[in-house]
Amino acid sequence: MSLRIKRLTFLTPLVAVGLALTGCDDESIVEPPFIDPPSGPENQLVIVSDVRPPAISGGTLTVTRDGLTALVSDPDRDRVVLVDLATSEVKKEIPLEPGDEPGRVIEDAAGVAHVALRSGGAIVSIDVATGDVLGRREVCAAPRGVASFAPIEGGDATLLVACASGELVELTADPAGAILSSTPIEPDLRDIVVTGDGTRAGRRLLVSSFRSAHVITVGPDNQVEGESQPAGFNHEFTGRGFAPTVAWRMVATPTGAVMLHQRSATVAIEIEPEEPSGYGGDSFDCGSTIVNASTTSFNEQGARVTGDQRGGVGALLLPVDIAVANETGILTNADDDRTVAFVAAGSDQVNVTTLASLDLADGCTNNFIENTLVIPIGPEPVAVAFGPVTENGADLVVQLREPSMLVVLNPTTLQQKAQIALGGPSRFDSGHQLFHRNPEMRTTISCASCHPEGREDGHTWQFVSQGPRRTQSLEGNVMDTAPFHWEGDLDDMGELMTDVFEHRMGGMPQSEQRVGALKGWLEGNGRVGRAPLTNDAAIARGKALFEDDVVACASCHSGAKLTNNESVDVGTGRKFQVPSLVGIRNRAPFMHDGCATTLFERFDAACGGNKHGDVSGLSESDLDDLVAYMDSL
Repeated sequence: MSLRIKRLTFLTPLVAVGLALTGCDDESIVEPPFIDPPSGPENQLVIVSDVRPPAISGGTLTVTRDGLTALVSDPDRDRVVLVDLATSEVKKEIPLEPGDEPGRVIEDAAGVAHVALRSGGAIVSIDVATGDVLGRREVCAAPRGVASFAPIEGGDATLLVACASGELVELTADPAGAILSSTPIEPDLRDIVVTGDGTRAGRRLLVSSFRSAHVITVGPDNQVEGESQPAGFNHEFTGRGFAPTVAWRMVATPTGAVMLHQRSATVAIEIEPEEPSGYGGDSFDCGSTIVNASTTSFNEQGARVTGDQRGGVGALLLPVDIAVANETGILTNADDDRTVAFVAAGSDQVNVTTLASLDLADGCTNNFIENTLVIPIGPEPVAVAFGPVTENGADLVVQLREPSMLVVLNPTTLQQKAQIALGGPSRFDSGHQLFHRNPEMRTTISCASCHPEGREDGHTWQFVSQGPRRTQSLEGNVMDTAPFHWEGDLDDMGELMTDVFEHRMGGMPQSEQRVGALKGWLEGNGRVGRAPLTNDAAIARGKALFEDDVVACASCHSGAKLTNNESVDVGTGRKFQVPSLVGIRNRAPFMHDGCATTLFERFDAACGGNKHGDVSGLSESDLDDLVAYMDSL
């Protein structure tokens, strides 16, 4: 069936009930800075930060086991901040190197905090009691998830690091210790949850993959034992289908793990050129959007336990973090249930519910999760954590990106107890804001919905008029690859904003200055680091084949970006833009219609054939070399 998208504006029962239950008033809510009222482009405020803020990643907060200290990673200001929750004061600010981009932070059993430096390629270890930096160790090009493991039978505690560059790294927990192993798994690894009986032999690692939203189960010797994925979803009344995408965050539960992820439409979408039809951008009925949010629970072996048609949590914009209370409390007294909170960076709210409610919820058909509170919290909440459980429950701590602060909620009333300013320079940037939300109106879709972390969601969209189109990557300076879209029919950023941001996403017209700020922010977009090259000989042979006059890959994929920016028919019956091959290893599936799930499949006759580089005379080992070279780009 096709999905004709119209724009609607209303509050869901979930939001309405949450507002009524919390009793929040305007004075208790942090006001978003620099949010313009609806107005013409000539009145739009434009601010460009002196230091480009990185794309929102979320999950940058934890509270120590004793509940006394919040450990805050601040990727916008390249620092870690220790906050005394009893006094609501900053204990210490630990500056890092420019561009480190601190991400996930954990506390181990010895009271040492370990922070993954997403762009710094390292783990930095900090004494929680003193704030002293105990060590910095290079681990991989793009560390993402981090977890600790202390075997109950004795032996050294270790850290485990999941890398977007594809490796699973294990190193000693000792800040001066060495890397014990680095195991290639697959690109785009995200979070790690350790399960099992506490022994090395019984240990299982549940490792999430970011864009494809699946869980890889890794055994005690770091060998892959299996994979599992959230279920798809079909809207009960419309038949609209959704597939799991973009696993923003996965955390431990008493019985395994829970993942907070997006779901993207699989039905054919019809864009109406004569009116701003949007992608359901200001509709809070997630069945009418093309992207909505969901959760999926997995057991200790990594198998999905959330039933079909369950787990939906609504049309949230950028659901970037989720936390599970250490004990029961707040909303539940059940011994086998836990309170859960999750934040959406573009929706300015925190949702509080229980694990049992999540697993039973279908927040897409009825837009209502039983036993749930929705709390307006302030601009860009990027992380959430629970404090220790007391007789009154557990404090809820939420991190806001800009302005940099923590908001602490009372465990009984869920009203604000404290706002803790973290200080530091402003990192407000109009380009960053425009990428992550529509500044003039509350919407449920943004550029970052389909281009998470400035990249892409790996999803192939179905369009009535154009056919299948895989989301294009924004990695690196995409401004150097104009014209835009697969057809190359949009000459510049202004045309793209009119066609996509206004007509498809339902956004307000943007001034030339605001569009220029977005362009400038995208120009600073980096690429995900790659794993170390291990087969120089194969790469050299592959490079020679790539540049061979008969194979002719380099006839189109040339220059620094490995694209001539032209439109070419490569056996698909229609001309499409030649994409850059820089960082191609991390961008499966491939081709405009996603027909190749691996680079090897790209050479299948059904996915372009020999018109897309003549590989008819190449052996299987030649193709291995060609792929090795492409992996190195």
